[in-house]
Amino acid sequence: MNKLLLFAALSLTAASLLSSCKSDPQSANGPNLPLAQGGTSTPAHPAITYPTVVSIIVHHVGYSYSTIAVMDTDGTHQTNLVTAASDYTVEKFAAPSWNYSGTSIAYNDGGIPYYTTNSNGIPISVKPSYLKAVDVSVNSSGVPVGSNNRTIYSLAPSDSAYISYSPSWCATSSTGKIAFTRQHIGSQLGLSELCTISPSGGTVTVLTSYRKLNAQGRAMSLFVSPTWSPDDSKIAIFRMDTVGHCTIMIFNASTGAALDSIPITLYTMYHLEWSRTGANLLAFSEITTSEGSAGPPHIYYCVPTTGSTPSTNSVAGNWPTWSPNNSSLMYIAPPNDVLMKVTAQTSSTTQLQTYLNAPWLNWKR
Repeated sequence: MNKLLLFAALSLTAASLLSSCKSDPQSANGPNLPLAQGGTSTPAHPAITYPTVVSIIVHHVGYSYSTIAVMDTDGTHQTNLVTAASDYTVEKFAAPSWNYSGTSIAYNDGGIPYYTTNSNGIPISVKPSYLKAVDVSVNSSGVPVGSNNRTIYSLAPSDSAYISYSPSWCATSSTGKIAFTRQHIGSQLGLSELCTISPSGGTVTVLTSYRKLNAQGRAMSLFVSPTWSPDDSKIAIFRMDTVGHCTIMIFNASTGAALDSIPITLYTMYHLEWSRTGANLLAFSEITTSEGSAGPPHIYYCVPTTGSTPSTNSVAGNWPTWSPNNSSLMYIAPPNDVLMKVTAQTSSTTQLQTYLNAPWLNWKR
């Protein structure tokens, strides 16, 4: 099943298949649910982070919990670092992003759906949402562990806004910021903001904002999936303009000034990621339509300048993420969620694992 960020609505959902184990869902810190270690006895080298969902059975009753996990570049040593304290519908993790040193991961924590609507489909209330982070290390047994799980920024229902699937940690320690997007309802319905914040929390900086409603009063505007350039001077992001059309916007990361824009007609588009130092490409997945029918998602590449045209090598996949040297990308291949790697800008692929429930991959720099 594809996990898609749907630009035709404000709701961003990720459908997930569930694994099973036994634990106590009522413990104070949530269930302790480690994943299999990939059958190896060597120490782990966590390089990929992703959100997933585990299902536990207690007295024949199923409970689903969201987790932030890591694994090695070959898909082994899959290990949960932090598990939600509440059920999947109440607390859902998404969009994990490594920091510049590969020692911490930022992620989004919010209920599904983010908001409730009235009979006309207009959002009328939101659930709490959080920007969180967890530190990552490998213990003396060679197993990845998470520590210092913390909240960087939060929004309550009274704020009439939520943090969408968006945290993106900057590329350098000198910048020291996390980019994220904030979506409003109520009197500011449709207002979407690209924001930055220090990893230690504090004041939010709104770099730029966008608001657009249709004739029926429904929000058509949405920023999602920010990604930093390798030198942190720019941020690229998807901007929804209307159903079936969006623009990749490039902003100055300090002033918020619009620098470049790349309009794209699409069915669904998701997970924008800038290449690492030494290259200058954006990668993302897009589902196009043919005679009104949606095809499988494919990996696209695009130079981040006005007038460029995205290209594809017809590799079907979701959630592409760049290797540190830009030589390859890891992704999830539909329809069976196979973990794959592709040589950048080619159709040369390698299967890593037969299945991975991972609706958002991020490879550390």
